[in-house]
Amino acid sequence: MFKMSNHVQGRNRVRNLNRDREDQGQSLRVQILVYRCMGIDLWSPTRANDRPLLTFVTMGPLLMFMVPMLFAAHEYITQVSLLSDTLGSTFASMLTLVKFLLFCYHRKEFVGLIYRIRGILDKEISVWPDARQIVEAENQSDQMLSLTYTRCFGLAGIFAAIKPFVGIVISLIRGDEIHLELPHNGVYPYDLQVVVWYVPTYLWNVMASYSAVTMALCVDTLLFFFTYNVCAIFKIAKHRMIRLPAVGGKEELEGLIQVLLLHQKGLQIADNIADMYRPLIFLQFFVSALQICFIGFQVADLFPNPQSLYFVAFVCSLLIALFIYSKCGENINSASLDFGNGLYESNWTAFAPPTKRALLIAAMRAQRPCQMNGYFFEASMATFSAVSGSWNANWNASWIF
Repeated sequence: MFKMSNHVQGRNRVRNLNRDREDQGQSLRVQILVYRCMGIDLWSPTRANDRPLLTFVTMGPLLMFMVPMLFAAHEYITQVSLLSDTLGSTFASMLTLVKFLLFCYHRKEFVGLIYRIRGILDKEISVWPDARQIVEAENQSDQMLSLTYTRCFGLAGIFAAIKPFVGIVISLIRGDEIHLELPHNGVYPYDLQVVVWYVPTYLWNVMASYSAVTMALCVDTLLFFFTYNVCAIFKIAKHRMIRLPAVGGKEELEGLIQVLLLHQKGLQIADNIADMYRPLIFLQFFVSALQICFIGFQVADLFPNPQSLYFVAFVCSLLIALFIYSKCGENINSASLDFGNGLYESNWTAFAPPTKRALLIAAMRAQRPCQMNGYFFEASMATFSAVSGSWNANWNASWIF
């Protein structure tokens, strides 16, 4: 009988270990993939396991591509249509570079936060098995959003790559003279109408687009992981609060303290995320608003030319990026406030007086939500509505002029 019991316990341990490995596999899959494309091991706080050559090959084309774009912006200063196209690409490239460089600078903090979150959630699952369902649901939402975001940005990159060929096809159909164009405007010290020069320059443009998309995905998808897992911490704290038994005495108070400590950990991690992403949120909203204005003019100028489809796709990718940043801020805000609802939904009327006094302090803190902001504005759906409204206004103004 004793041997059978040991056998059953051993089998349960193996089953739980396999389940934990499956849970880890469901988390950070997209993030690990995009960081590997940049030659970075996301699990390591140092560069010991990185592939610096791949990082240089991926990042180099975009860094060098800034030179012809800046020259183009200077040359097209009096041509509004070309200038708006050039500035849109220039701002997008600069924003991507700043995002990735900030991650590299704060890499140790980012990786440390990943391990801290995973450690908290693993501990909660071991203490309260029902927490596994909450964590799995949040990880699935994170991966679904990250995958959708990756596809949207990849589609924008594909549109950028095929945009020159759309112009060539249109010229052939109309019988016009073929004029070779590049995915992004730039000024080069050679004639781009010569195929020998055009082909490597086109490949350079495509590589720069790939670099921009990959680096943007690295930082943005990592924000999704942080957001959904912090929300998981708040939700676990809420459900543990609702199910806290009113047994009275020291045991009841200690149970409440454990829940409040978990909530406090969630608040601290949310504040750390807000601090690290604050400059990125500011740059994302500011630069995206400028890009939307420039590209809105381009769409109105080229419509109904098929090339305007590229700019429409690009604007959609910008709006999706802003929407997701806003949604992440909204989720953390709602999840932190929702813990207060858990306090009211608990069996607080049956708690002992010392527990009730502790609940009063917790309820006061729960009324102040966690916010992700860009210094002087909050990343929320209200902010997204204001920025996206500028697209409609700019579109209408472009048609008028």
